[in-house]
Amino acid sequence: MASGAEFRQDMPPKGGYRAFNFHRTFPKLVWSPGTVVAAIFGATAYGVYSALEGKKAVITEKFEDVDINNAMQPFLTAERDRYWLKLMAKNRALEEEIMKDVPGWKTGTWYGEPVYFTLGDKWWDPSATEVFAHSWGSVEARDHLWRQHSEYAGPKFYDNWFPQWMSKWFW
Repeated sequence: MASGAEFRQDMPPKGGYRAFNFHRTFPKLVWSPGTVVAAIFGATAYGVYSALEGKKAVITEKFEDVDINNAMQPFLTAERDRYWLKLMAKNRALEEEIMKDVPGWKTGTWYGEPVYFTLGDKWWDPSATEVFAHSWGSVEARDHLWRQHSEYAGPKFYDNWFPQWMSKWFW
């Protein structure tokens, strides 16, 4: 301690320290419980209303889609059959071209024996392997089972999600 310094005791302020709060304290309420219950009830009521309206819209759209599909089915089936017949005519022409140098070859037969099963005037679809014999594998994979092709339908919301080259593997 320096020689001229005087010792000074640290004392409480005049009037003393303020009282210490040792009682339980609660946070301030931002919303009252009634407001919270009303907000939850309102959000639930709006959600139920929106879900019911959405369900009605989906049912209506599905009904319209089924109606359109029923109306277009004969045309789509005719187009499929037309494509199928054109493909078989092309196969016949390719067989004639490929086998033109083979002596005794008759198109549509195996050295004179018919290879196609026929029922007289009734039509019988040949197997996919026979029809796509002169096609690339990708053509057979695309057309083996006929389905709603994109050329028959409008754009879908998911068409922009995948690149064109990748879309052929999904649908």
